[in-house]
Amino acid sequence: MRGYPKIIATKQDFINLLSDAKFKEQALADLKAVYDLKDDTMERVVSYDLGEKGQMINIVTETIPATMPMWKRMGFKSRDDVMVLYQQRIIPEPAG
Repeated sequence: MRGYPKIIATKQDFINLLSDAKFKEQALADLKAVYDLKDDTMERVVSYDLGEKGQMINIVTETIPATMPMWKRMGFKSRDDVMVLYQQRIIPEPAG
């Protein structure tokens, strides 16, 4: 690998980057960003009216679960799974 990747697509990408000392800090920051991204829900338009110029007015929305949040697209089983990997790498395992 030449330098830090522009795109991290999978959980395995994070595991590989975290095992390389020169990329560990940046990978931890990117992993934390995936954990912090609040994309578990989304807004869906239920109804609306059209104004005189064709713009949407009186918009009614509802919050629904997102089917594919970032952590899921990357292959993590849950948001907590992201934090487990983060904590495993930030807190070294005891020797022995």
